[in-house]
Amino acid sequence: MKSLILVLSFSFLLTACKNTPTNTSPNKTLLTSVINHSLFKRVNTLNEQSIFELPQAEKEKFMAYANEKLVDTRADRVIFNYLQNQLTNFKYHGDTLTSEQTIELSQGNCISLAVLTQSYAQLLNLETSFQEMTSAPVYAKENNIIYVANHFRTKVYAPEQEKDDDLIVFIRPGTLIDYFPTRGSIYSGSATYNDLLSKFYSNLAAKALAKKQLNIAYSLILKANMFTPNDPELFNMAGVLHRRAEDLQSAKVIYQTALDNNEISVNLIHNYRALAKELDDKTLEGQLTSQLINKEKDPYELLVIAQNDLQDGKITQAKNHLELAIAKAPYISELYLELAKIRYQQGKTKQTQALLEKAMQYERDNKKLNVYQAKLASLNTQK
Repeated sequence: MKSLILVLSFSFLLTACKNTPTNTSPNKTLLTSVINHSLFKRVNTLNEQSIFELPQAEKEKFMAYANEKLVDTRADRVIFNYLQNQLTNFKYHGDTLTSEQTIELSQGNCISLAVLTQSYAQLLNLETSFQEMTSAPVYAKENNIIYVANHFRTKVYAPEQEKDDDLIVFIRPGTLIDYFPTRGSIYSGSATYNDLLSKFYSNLAAKALAKKQLNIAYSLILKANMFTPNDPELFNMAGVLHRRAEDLQSAKVIYQTALDNNEISVNLIHNYRALAKELDDKTLEGQLTSQLINKEKDPYELLVIAQNDLQDGKITQAKNHLELAIAKAPYISELYLELAKIRYQQGKTKQTQALLEKAMQYERDNKKLNVYQAKLASLNTQK
């Protein structure tokens, strides 16, 4: 990682770290009530404390640095400076890791770094909040499971000053740390400590699903649900879990419950429609297709739909969706790759080459970059 982005910021929304699960609305059906628990076995998962626990040597190293710098530097900026110095050679990796693993391996994703930042903030007794950003890399597909993962960044609040009864404070200073700054990042919304924990567990659940480790996935989904019980992506993963366990009726109930609760995401609708196809329910499939068409889509959702179109042989629709996505977010390499596939099928070699070169321009993952280079080299040898 070349650099972090620091923003000295002021916020009217003062969100402290939360240590208790979020309460769910009494009018909504709980995810836990529609899971077929008899199909799965609960297994042990990481506890909350172990996610943020740092090695003793790292604690001592950080505190020695902090004690020296706190003489003339505000505590929230000390954390930024420490991360900037320590993570110079950090490598982006898709795995979601604990603070200890992130330190030892010097790699991880933005959730891993948000977790690590939280660990340092706890050592200095600083409050935090988080922001979700729609930014590359956010899209992945493994074993026919589609993931859309938002980019997280952390707001570390400055220490509270001594209170003056005659002074009313409306704003509060802090430092906003963006781990993977990219051109065109879009603010998606605020997030809390509970959201961070839920993302951590749900990312591990998605990985377990990809490996068909159903009991582990089940246990992690339940763990994530403790912190964000109204998250549509947890309903979505629970539906995929039951499809993997060949309980299609329970999967249908889970998906429909999410829609009835108005907990909707394009991933959930996409997977529910795939289930409707599997159940040969034409009416339901048509309803879900209409929802996909009418729903306001971000660039990553458009990518999912375009790939769906390609699977259904709807090349023109796929092309239109990809071009719209590129107009919204020209920095996502996968969009150019998918459009290159279409142009190649249409025999448009020059356009295919230009699109592959664009994909290479925006790709930061070396493995994917090698794939793009190989495709481009193969294309050049055919001339």
